[in-house]
Amino acid sequence: MKKTIVLSLSFVLLLAWAAVPAFSWGSATHAYILDHIGKKLPLMNVNELYGVMGADIFNYVFTLTPEQMAYVNVYTHGSPGNEAFMEVWKKARWWGFEKSLAFGYVAHNEVWGCDFTAHIHALTTGLSEGYVITKAKLLMPYLAAVLYQAQQQAGIPDDQKIAFPDDINLMLCHNLIENAGDIFLLRAAPQIGQKIVTASVLRSNDFPALVTRAMGPDWKDAVFAAEKEFRKTMILYGAALMQGEESAIQTLSAQIAQIGVAYVKAQTGLEIPLDLATYLATAGTTQGMTLIADDYMKEVNATVNFVRMQLVHHGVRY
Repeated sequence: MKKTIVLSLSFVLLLAWAAVPAFSWGSATHAYILDHIGKKLPLMNVNELYGVMGADIFNYVFTLTPEQMAYVNVYTHGSPGNEAFMEVWKKARWWGFEKSLAFGYVAHNEVWGCDFTAHIHALTTGLSEGYVITKAKLLMPYLAAVLYQAQQQAGIPDDQKIAFPDDINLMLCHNLIENAGDIFLLRAAPQIGQKIVTASVLRSNDFPALVTRAMGPDWKDAVFAAEKEFRKTMILYGAALMQGEESAIQTLSAQIAQIGVAYVKAQTGLEIPLDLATYLATAGTTQGMTLIADDYMKEVNATVNFVRMQLVHHGVRY
């Protein structure tokens, strides 16, 4: 089971890393936030949780042009002055569970939603940047040092040692912090993995059609294909978190290592041995959990209150 999860996640998430940076809260953290904001009736809750995760469906698509990605971004995350993602709320019907799906979906955005505190401006650090960005920057020198020390112990001469460029190091650390956050969240919400699996299995079949109505009929095939793969990935991701903290560190670090090897090679041409990448990912995730230990839940819970108020302010209620 564990090996299957690792290999399956590695395949589908490789596409995501090849295409777009994560730079946000992880899916488990998004689900946690909505679980504390939305309805408690089971099927409403299930669809809200899937909706908030589902705004990331195109993170797993790597064939879009820059122009298409810009269009996708405003319909999923938005940008200042362009909140096209709100079309999902406006197009959602009042019967079935479309409003539940839409409630979660629009809460994800980075203009005033969940991702605002991850990407743009944290609520608890006192710094004018996103929480994930702050922690990723703190992790960067540690990851660079671990990489150097591992090669030093292997007897690799200095002129042959691999070093990540700063932008690549930052990208890797972003993803490691996101990974660390979702695993750390298990301490506060040990059932979050099961909730992700349940939401992904039981989500209303109306979700891809709803997003298509918002984005336009020309996007039907792309939306349906992306959502199909995203749903599978969330089931596997939730199952990995259900293993518990220690197993999740090993499983998700092994997955990130395989992805990271391909990502670094694609971006820089550097060949990173898989065993070294696995060591780095495990060390980086563990250190990331240390870096966020004192304030992760403080920031996440502040985000719960922030997003709750923003939803009301923007007329998103049902």
